[in-house]
Amino acid sequence: MLNDLLVLMADGRFHSGERLGAELGVSRAAIWKVLSRLEKQGFPLQRVRGKGYRIPPNAVLLDLMQIQAALPEALRDSWDWHLSQQVDSTNAEAQRQLQSAGARRLVCLSEQQLAGRGRRGRVWASPFAQNIYLSIAEPFEGGARSLEGLSLVVGLALVETLENAGYRGCKLKWPNDVLLDGRKLAGILTELSGDLTSECLVVIGVGVNVLMRNESPEIDQPWTSLLMSGQKQELDRNRLIAAFLSCLAGSLKVFKQDGFLPFVERWEQRDAWRNRGVKVTAGNQIQEGVSRGVTARGALRLVSTQGETHINGGEVSLRLNDAT
Repeated sequence: MLNDLLVLMADGRFHSGERLGAELGVSRAAIWKVLSRLEKQGFPLQRVRGKGYRIPPNAVLLDLMQIQAALPEALRDSWDWHLSQQVDSTNAEAQRQLQSAGARRLVCLSEQQLAGRGRRGRVWASPFAQNIYLSIAEPFEGGARSLEGLSLVVGLALVETLENAGYRGCKLKWPNDVLLDGRKLAGILTELSGDLTSECLVVIGVGVNVLMRNESPEIDQPWTSLLMSGQKQELDRNRLIAAFLSCLAGSLKVFKQDGFLPFVERWEQRDAWRNRGVKVTAGNQIQEGVSRGVTARGALRLVSTQGETHINGGEVSLRLNDAT
């Protein structure tokens, strides 16, 4: 019933519980029970006495048929598709599907993650039906060296997708975060399996805050969501996912052939911290300097009094340096 209920409310207007119940053939109490449970999970539901309930326009559940219908047929058929209501993480689910089904390319989506993961072992807040939790498995030839700059390409594809959807102020933070109005909007986690020197498979995990608005103790940095930005653009996760997958597929085709070099200029145009003082932490080692963009292989160009250093991605943390 939840899916039908959200579809009825997808116009963003107020709907009375009585009218919704009549449309679905259930009692007003049944409607209240479903919406109350959704509200407790943090879903952006507004209720006003005398008017009823309202949700943001197009805040519907994920639907594989809608996503696939928005993709070219050749692209749609190139992936195995998996949609779950709840998983530990979509990256972990993708790894399981690869092992059990033997597929080479797949897309895993979920309405909720119970153990969503970010980089460096961080928890990724993953409330039900509010955000995008997406993992893509993609084969690569050439081993780990052929993957230099991959997370930057994925982030750029996401930012360009959001720009095409009308969102302004999206920026990239090296190596794999997307910021909106200076706050974290999305993150990327890539995991490699197979031969590190030749043919391998990469699971690309992408998390995007779409409808989330409640504070979460799991998040230890300033964050935002597309809804919180107040820009009133596309909030239908199905359409956003389809647009992103289409953009990413084209980017990966170029990346596999030519590496990161064709993307450098576009990435630097959206670099949130270019020419700003930063601090890079890798284990117990800390380097400070000014970020000067990225190299043709996706490494960070850090300029200090000792000269220019190129820092590769991995288990590193990049922060603005308040002292500069």
